Amino acid sequence: MREVVQYPLLEIAVPYQYRVREDPVGGVKRRRRESAQPDDECKRVKVSTPEARADESRLEVSSPSSLPVAATGAPAVAEVEEVLPLSPLASPGPRDDQTGEDDALCASQLYTNELYSMVKRELPPTCYKNLLFQLVSNMDRKELSDLGTLITDNLKRDFLSSLPFEIALKVLTNLSFADIAQCLQTCKSWNSLINSTPHLWRQMLLTESFVSKENFAKYSSKLKAKYPQIKNEEDGYQLDFLENCRVLQNWFNPKFTPQRTTLRGHMTSVVTCLQFEDNYVITGADDKVIRVYDSEKKQFLMELTGHDGGVWALKYDEDGILVSGSTDRSVRVWDIKRGCCTHVFKGHASTVRCLDIVEYKKVKYIVTGSRDNTLHVWKLPLEPVAEGQEWPVVYNTPEENPYFVGVLRGHMASVRTVSGHGNIVISGSYDNNLMVWDIAQMKCLYILTGHTDRIYSTIYDHKRFRCISASMDTTIRVWDLQNIWNNGTCTVVTTSQAPCTKISGSMSTLQGHTQLVGLLRLSDRFLVSAAADGSLRGWDSNDYSRKFAYHHNNLSAITTFYMSDNLLVSGSEGQFNVYNLRSGKLIHSNILRDADQIWSVNFKGGILVAAVEKDGQSYVELLDFSNAGTARNIPIQGHV
Repeated sequence: MREVVQYPLLEIAVPYQYRVREDPVGGVKRRRRESAQPDDECKRVKVSTPEARADESRLEVSSPSSLPVAATGAPAVAEVEEVLPLSPLASPGPRDDQTGEDDALCASQLYTNELYSMVKRELPPTCYKNLLFQLVSNMDRKELSDLGTLITDNLKRDFLSSLPFEIALKVLTNLSFADIAQCLQTCKSWNSLINSTPHLWRQMLLTESFVSKENFAKYSSKLKAKYPQIKNEEDGYQLDFLENCRVLQNWFNPKFTPQRTTLRGHMTSVVTCLQFEDNYVITGADDKVIRVYDSEKKQFLMELTGHDGGVWALKYDEDGILVSGSTDRSVRVWDIKRGCCTHVFKGHASTVRCLDIVEYKKVKYIVTGSRDNTLHVWKLPLEPVAEGQEWPVVYNTPEENPYFVGVLRGHMASVRTVSGHGNIVISGSYDNNLMVWDIAQMKCLYILTGHTDRIYSTIYDHKRFRCISASMDTTIRVWDLQNIWNNGTCTVVTTSQAPCTKISGSMSTLQGHTQLVGLLRLSDRFLVSAAADGSLRGWDSNDYSRKFAYHHNNLSAITTFYMSDNLLVSGSEGQFNVYNLRSGKLIHSNILRDADQIWSVNFKGGILVAAVEKDGQSYVELLDFSNAGTARNIPIQGHV
């Protein structure tokens, strides 16, 4: 059966913009050549035909005003009549077939080009558009398909490459990594632009929360050591970003089993404090010992001994410098690289329960809080080692200690928590109050009241100038330190040292827990609290709206947790959970199923560290999410 040719556009009316419209006088608007006379009604143009290029022929083009009207109501375009040559060309011989075909094709192309130029030149714009529309309307489906492909290909435009580099970079930095991955596969020019722009990869490291802005300089300085093949630090941004993405996907994969290394811990089962910085995992316990492990080699390094009581506070600075506080009432400074204690500071009258290190005007200070109700401030010793110096240097009293700055008094009960940045330090006490100190002037600025029970944790949010505290009264309170009038009533009171402002009431009170809230952590996106009721609650770090709540199955008290913008890891008696904060889902809950108690956790990159208790013994678990593998058990090391 013979196929019927279809012309799908034949019955479509001519669009308004393609119609030939008459001017107000009654004539058709058209463009005239400069050489034409005003009253000319038609023109004749000489063109060459494919058959006889030397012979003359004429195409008669009717005046637009005399064009016949089509069935659609629009004027039809004037027909172009070709005058045949007077004598035909001779037929080519057998040897001239190919040459004749080439000549015919060339002549046809020339004729087509001249015809197009003439029509484009002679017809007014409206008539020209009308002609194009009618040509398209009379095409069959195959011709329309070919034309559509041609139009689509020619309408494609690489807008990104046509933009100035700064604007193109601005567009790319506002895309997620999923969108960037699609852009890399779009075309070679986009791929080259993205791969050759370190600033873009730097921005993605920040937006994906792999690195924080305040730690970026320190992070960047370590890239050359991590990737020896790179020449500049910037060359490592893309490599490290892709590596972080790979590791994060392992974290997010519930079927992924990390490589597990188990190391023996302290002689006592309870680990009181843990630090994970650089490649050092450092733990303290009531056995008076500080143990140091290498997270990269996954092995025990050394024991630091010297305290006469349990180690209850640790703070790592940098370059192997560590500060510890103990129940023996002393503060010790250690150099891990040399494996010894360098300084011993005495002055507290009871257990050193908490400590922090702050830096102000390029000087680092140790701030310690004690059960003697006071805070002590010391300069962190960073002088070069003198030849023949014997270690440690012991200062039995503050008066003889050149590093001693002063004592901050004001609390009426044990100082349980301390947090600071720059010259501002905040302390929380069992007297239910918080105090804001300026260590540059060694005076109290504010007394924050509002909690009705002991304070167990506090955070100084220096980016937003706020203080966040958690208490045994089951609440979390937020205080505005930039504009104190946003809180409660403000009154001036006199302490033992100088007058300061007492603020009664906080800017915001966060509720939801039903028992003691003992733990707080803050990231760029979230404020997370953990309580003895077995729950963790997440709040927006800016407006403190509720974001999530997780509950351990056994409802036992949360003893430890650690978090970033992407992950949250929590531990309690018999339970260890890993949550995906992007999706809000629980990912892993059976990695450390054999642990009886989780005392402390921390993670960095692909390494998760947990201090656990199993069968009454202390262990340190290293879980490597950058590698899948079997468990390794390392025998006890370091004990005498």
